[in-house]
Amino acid sequence: MMLETERLPMRHAGTQDIETPRLLLRRLLPEDAPQMYANWASDPEVGPAAGWSPHTSVENSREIIRDVFSAEETYAVCLKEDRRAIGSIGLIPPEQTQVTAPPTEMEIGFWIGVPLWGR
Repeated sequence: MMLETERLPMRHAGTQDIETPRLLLRRLLPEDAPQMYANWASDPEVGPAAGWSPHTSVENSREIIRDVFSAEETYAVCLKEDRRAIGSIGLIPPEQTQVTAPPTEMEIGFWIGVPLWGR
């Protein structure tokens, strides 16, 4: 019998595509930098709420994709209808989160472009 505080170890299979009726979650790619910059990362309403500064250029977004969003279980949030990247979502390990979390839990972080808030 497993106690409530015990957890099975997480098995990483790499970032796999996930589809819903309206969205596609897929690995962020360097080619997503222009959409990332234009659709959410340069917006001062998005980044600071999550603890990061707005991106300053497409190249800055490309660097962030390479250095931060290349982690496993980090996804581009894309509209299925046109495959446009509108945000990102990922699992954040406890040693990288800004909140106190047990070592067996992860935080979910997500960022969506302001025009799509509430949709």
